[in-house]
Amino acid sequence: MGILALLASFATAEATRAVRVYDVTVRDSVPAQVARAAMRLALVRATGRRDAASDSALAFLLSDAQQYVRSSRPGANGSTDVSLDGDAIERAILAAGRAVWPAERPLTLVVFESPADASVTEVARAQVEAVAIERGLPVSIVPAALLNFGSATLATRDLLIPAAQRLGADAVLVGRSDGSANAVWQWTLTSPDVAESWSGTPEGAVHNAIDAFVRVSDVPVASTDSELIVMVTGVRTLADYAGVSQALARVSGVKRVSIEEAMGDTARFRVVTGGSGDTLAAALAGHARLVPAAASIPGLLSLSWLP
Repeated sequence: MGILALLASFATAEATRAVRVYDVTVRDSVPAQVARAAMRLALVRATGRRDAASDSALAFLLSDAQQYVRSSRPGANGSTDVSLDGDAIERAILAAGRAVWPAERPLTLVVFESPADASVTEVARAQVEAVAIERGLPVSIVPAALLNFGSATLATRDLLIPAAQRLGADAVLVGRSDGSANAVWQWTLTSPDVAESWSGTPEGAVHNAIDAFVRVSDVPVASTDSELIVMVTGVRTLADYAGVSQALARVSGVKRVSIEEAMGDTARFRVVTGGSGDTLAAALAGHARLVPAAASIPGLLSLSWLP
């Protein structure tokens, strides 16, 4: 029996399923591109969305990727292992108005039901593992016999969910093919929150499963958060707007930053945060470019952006 505990460590039903979202392995051989390649992988894992790296709202993270690198070291076969600043990246993603997929993710059992040709199953196994690593889903590939009933494909939801939970998992992804090299796989995903079926490749099955998990995990900003208006002078270019947005987004507790109004060299930003205006001001104390304004307006946090 081959079992892959991907990006997670588990031995019992209570084992953790926290994914190490921001520790990535980069295959790019060009040193100058390593940070950007690492960020592309991290954005896909962090948001759970396969198109995150091409999202224009997150492009600034790719442009500034190097500043989020905590460490990097040579990996196996010419690769580079990179550790990124996850807290800072998540604040920036939220500030851009995008959701973050929580690092605690459903451990998913993957079951292949395919006749005699073992090579077909081995190819499918490799494809599942590769996509699961890329997108940050913890999986365990197990034989159908481990579920303790007949065909997993024919099993009902009432059987599959308890079987998964007995093995310490949260979901079951079952694939069935006729065993031929060009077979079209039939897939069923079952969890307490998701019940979906489709046909397609093993790679597509993992993508579809993750898409389903991400859809049910999206939650709005907590109602206990507060909204602050921050007025900033000295904002003259798009680079200034981006710089201020990033500076505000990196403050601990800030969930989202958006531009409320712009006039001349002054812009008003709406900041959603778990703290107060005083907390935000204190956190920005000592910032090299975002400093208290000479004049302030009652009820607003007034700052200046230095050139």
